[in-house]
Amino acid sequence: MNAPSLVLAALLISAGALAPAQAQSKKELAAKIVTLQKAQHEQFGMNLAQAPIQQLVQNAGQVLRARVPADKREATGKAMDDELRAYIKDVGPAMRASAVKHASEQLTTKLEADFNEAELKQVLQFLESPAIRRYHQMGAELNNAVAQKVLADNRSLIETRAKALDQKLAELLGVKPAGNAPAASATKP
Repeated sequence: MNAPSLVLAALLISAGALAPAQAQSKKELAAKIVTLQKAQHEQFGMNLAQAPIQQLVQNAGQVLRARVPADKREATGKAMDDELRAYIKDVGPAMRASAVKHASEQLTTKLEADFNEAELKQVLQFLESPAIRRYHQMGAELNNAVAQKVLADNRSLIETRAKALDQKLAELLGVKPAGNAPAASATKP
């Protein structure tokens, strides 16, 4: 085989390798992008499941510390944790599935409408990059490291302000704050 034939053969081989990607429609490209982000959509659903009960959990924790006798707090806290786990077990899967379903519907349509085929291929190439995959896998670890540093930097501010808030709320409610009252008197209704 002569040199021009080798170049022609190489071009045909590389064109054949690109053909499947070119044959994909915008709809297929958008769907693949959404599929690659399924874990983020599931986490979003779980966050939505937990959001309505965050204030409830905080309030229950405060009542637990203020009104439940010290010798019963651990058992009551465990029972509360069991109830929270049951809530997440009941609500979580439906919220995850719903988030994935609606992300697929909404995002696929939006991606198809707002991006051309070349842009979708670029987004897909980016999301499939090994470096980006590793970066996303590190997300929770990185967020935890940042959270620990932020909390450490602001611990005294948070504790001081939370104590003042607790005192003010207790004053508004006409009860003694849990931290200022002896355990026995804090347990009386």
